[in-house]
Amino acid sequence: MKKVLGYLQALIKVVLALAIAVCAWFFLTPYFRVGRNTEGDLYRNMPEQTLDVLCLGSSHMQYAFNPAVFYAETGLYSYVMGSACQPITITCSLLEESLKTQSPEVVLVDVFTLLPQSEVCYAYGAYYLAIDEMTGETRYKAADAVPEGEYKLSYKFDLLMNHDNWKTMDFTNPEEILANVKPAEGYNYNQGYVPLEPEKQIFTPLWVPEVTEEYKLSDEDKQSLDNIIDLCQEAGARIIFIKTPYQINDEDMNKLQAIWNYLDSRNIQYVDYIRKAEELGWFMDMDGDTWHNNTWGAEIITTDLANMFKENGYVKNHRENSTWEDLLAFSVRATTYHLMGPSNIDVYRLLKEAQTYPCLVLVNYVGRPNTSIGEEENALLQSVGFTKDFAHDPSTDYYAVVKDGKLVQESTTPFEYDLNGTKITFGEKGILFDGEHYDTTGQMDLYFLAEDLQWINAIPIDYATRWFWKKTCDGWTCEY
Repeated sequence: MKKVLGYLQALIKVVLALAIAVCAWFFLTPYFRVGRNTEGDLYRNMPEQTLDVLCLGSSHMQYAFNPAVFYAETGLYSYVMGSACQPITITCSLLEESLKTQSPEVVLVDVFTLLPQSEVCYAYGAYYLAIDEMTGETRYKAADAVPEGEYKLSYKFDLLMNHDNWKTMDFTNPEEILANVKPAEGYNYNQGYVPLEPEKQIFTPLWVPEVTEEYKLSDEDKQSLDNIIDLCQEAGARIIFIKTPYQINDEDMNKLQAIWNYLDSRNIQYVDYIRKAEELGWFMDMDGDTWHNNTWGAEIITTDLANMFKENGYVKNHRENSTWEDLLAFSVRATTYHLMGPSNIDVYRLLKEAQTYPCLVLVNYVGRPNTSIGEEENALLQSVGFTKDFAHDPSTDYYAVVKDGKLVQESTTPFEYDLNGTKITFGEKGILFDGEHYDTTGQMDLYFLAEDLQWINAIPIDYATRWFWKKTCDGWTCEY
């Protein structure tokens, strides 16, 4: 009997030791994280159950969908839970994680990482980057999607990956160590969107290859799509798959069509922005590079999605929230600069954007019998709030200030306007700010600016050469 009790006591000690070791392992592993991805924390900091639209996918989604544009167009709240080269198998886990705190009515998923070209950006780190946005059981389940190899357990247990990290840890600075386990504070002020500034201002049509052969999706690909679809349907959310515009090759086009065919078979909605680029006026260089959308391209894609939502009433239970409103007001102001700041000299686009985004528009117009202002230009000028009929009364001078689409002051004779202490003078010398020229003058001067003067974009127009009117312009290059 004593012998049995001895064995039992020994067994209990072993089990207890193992339990302590396992508990210690789980407890310590978060402290050994290196370069922790806090994007998941910032998402979870948003007020719960207030999100309307959730966006998931790789950097293709992060650069293509701008929640500030979506809000400006619809008044709805959206968030991009993306990550570089996010594997489609991980997208489902990130969706599950996202649904812990939010119940979006619509989920958008970009399918880039189902396509062969995505393999050039794959690395095991792409799995970890997304996994590190997750918490609890979802995090451990997501690690199971990592291909077999040494990284699978490492992604579950940072202690295994970074067991030597204790040598560099500063134990005299507890806050530095706790930063690896404490949830990050604050918000992502772009709601997960990543802005990319335009670099080449050239209109290059996006090449769209033909489908040359039938591609069969693997069972794994179908299962990845099914898992996302099923999870959305269980959550009562509409699922829409998209492919943002990029320089696709023949092989990717064949597989993309196979994806669309499979979604058709399941009666699931999708939008192909590669094929839709020409219709929307989306151009390579001007609106994106071979891989990602820039801020102008993101506006085109997001605005098209916003129009789809408005036309179909996809969101029926929007819940207004002051935190979202404050954050998005900030985001819209930042986006306005990206879209309308000095790098944008396309007067057509600026006049369209001035109808949606917060800004002042000033006009200093010297009348003359003949101009290049036609019905299209006249309608755009009036759409931002100017009352003059430029097309049919070109001879009369006109000076005006419009703020956020509402006429503030106008006259056929020069005047001065006070903008928060800055004296703006209209007249024969153009537009002056406290007596100084901001830029050169033309026969018509259009100024787009922020109310706090953080940015000013001056557009001089010379009718003799139709400068900046697209009739004689190819991209940013105009004839003289």
